[in-house]
Amino acid sequence: GADKSIKIWGLEFGDTHRTLYGHSDSITCLKFAKRSHLFFSASKDKTIRYWDADSFQQILLLNGHCAEVNTVVVAKSGGFLLSGGMDRQVRVWERSRDIVFLEE
Repeated sequence: GADKSIKIWGLEFGDTHRTLYGHSDSITCLKFAKRSHLFFSASKDKTIRYWDADSFQQILLLNGHCAEVNTVVVAKSGGFLLSGGMDRQVRVWERSRDIVFLEE
């Protein structure tokens, strides 16, 4: 949301289970991968973040846009992600088997 966080809500009582932080500006889009607990968030901070809703952890940070990212679309196969931003670019992010090291 506008407060730069993602809220995981409980459906039973409408309470917040967890709040995830990572973006440095407002979140513009959030999409889950089909039949999974994994999701992507896009932000005005020019990044896309890949999250695990079970462990409440960020998995990956995707940089590449030069302006705010407005939307993300996850392929039905889960093999790639499309993103579009205010930089007038549509980017294709493909799944890789390469080892990724996250830096804090």
